[in-house]
Amino acid sequence: MPDNRMRIAYVHDSPLHESLATDYRDPHRLANHGFTDVVISDQLSGCLYGITPELIQKTDVAIDAGLGVWLMDDLFTLPSNSEAGCPGREDSWELTAAAIRDVIESVPQIRGLVFRYGETFTSSDSALKRVDLLRCECIDCSSMDGITRRRKVIELLESVVCREMGKRCILRLWDLSEDGVHANRLLQSKVLKKWAGDPRFFVSVKHTLTDYWRHQPWNPSITEDGPPRLIEFQCEREYEFIGLLPNWMGPEWSQGPVECGERGWTGLANVRPNDWAGSWVIPLGGGWSNRHASSELWADMNLHTILSLTADPERDAGEILTEWILDNNLPIESKNLLENSSELILRLRYLDVWRVIANQRWMPSENWFRDDNFVPGACAKIANRVVEEGMSELLLSERALATAMARSHLMEAEGLPDCQHSEFILSSYRWALQFAEWTEETWTQLLGCAPLNRDESKALLLHRLEENPLAPLSVMD
Repeated sequence: MPDNRMRIAYVHDSPLHESLATDYRDPHRLANHGFTDVVISDQLSGCLYGITPELIQKTDVAIDAGLGVWLMDDLFTLPSNSEAGCPGREDSWELTAAAIRDVIESVPQIRGLVFRYGETFTSSDSALKRVDLLRCECIDCSSMDGITRRRKVIELLESVVCREMGKRCILRLWDLSEDGVHANRLLQSKVLKKWAGDPRFFVSVKHTLTDYWRHQPWNPSITEDGPPRLIEFQCEREYEFIGLLPNWMGPEWSQGPVECGERGWTGLANVRPNDWAGSWVIPLGGGWSNRHASSELWADMNLHTILSLTADPERDAGEILTEWILDNNLPIESKNLLENSSELILRLRYLDVWRVIANQRWMPSENWFRDDNFVPGACAKIANRVVEEGMSELLLSERALATAMARSHLMEAEGLPDCQHSEFILSSYRWALQFAEWTEETWTQLLGCAPLNRDESKALLLHRLEENPLAPLSVMD
């Protein structure tokens, strides 16, 4: 493996909950796994105007463990008493440049800075504010279109972080919707033309076209020319049961998503950046829920997979899974079961009938189930439309198939030899069957009550959970 290919670890905390307690923050554990770098601060804690003795200490500990350290924040992050924030005001950019210089001067031992835009989280520090530079429509920026704003970000970061301060900089090309710079290949190409060629400037994109959902093609922008690229991977999938169930991503990451007709045509084995800087890996976290899994086993399965594929993108995914099974003292008989886990997730989480009706790429299946919540408005919308289209029986047959598959997987898990992880493995598959049975009956009732509005859908879901609790799940307010 080339020495300069980075493997960056980033534990992604939820904006609504306490910081995740996990050994994946331990620099020594990360180094032993094969990570080269770690992100210490993120868009929640931030680094602009936020360098503390604790942050410096964490930085030094990680460096002592042999890791390169990155600090991350959102643009714009500014003092709350400042009138700046509009991309049309020069002081918005000047204040940001000054804050970047302060960070690097305060922690010169870091490897670099990471910035993203397109979504903003309120800072926990009342002295700071975060402003979405793409959404401002005041008179000062009325002449600046989205391309101009994004290009100015590249100019600022490459100039200040790389050329002036001599550090690396990663721009995470992440924004909402399938019309943003992350998903729109043409828009991304236009924006990145502003890159002046400094090799210390990187861009980072998810391996999926939009977000970490299935039914997503391999991100077509991965092969775009321009700055060196990192590819982002999420190990404990936020939209797919957040680590409660096994969800092996090896074949998708290696050979492309089968549900998109890409198996053997995309994935790391077939489509990589022209200048591949490495992988940005999220071992845990993402989404808006708390963490509920009692073990990190399923996250670790995917983490081992992506680190192995980063080292050798043409390595056989099944061989990697066998290696992980043996390293973790699981019975080798579990391999077939784990290989089929992603198909079970497809059946449990996604709705083929709705995919035919709506043909969604952003929020497939309308996000009827998100993280640890049922979404009543989405459930009502799907039920009403499915009934209108006369496709109720098809949807119910899907849910029956999901139940049958979950029951079959549980029976296979129950037949495995005992190991130190047996209790967690069995609890995962028992929960999968509970979810399948619960949702099969729930969709029967939703379709039977259609047409219904959001409040009626919410009442039905709450009543179902009251009658038949399915911990840790709830209904979105």
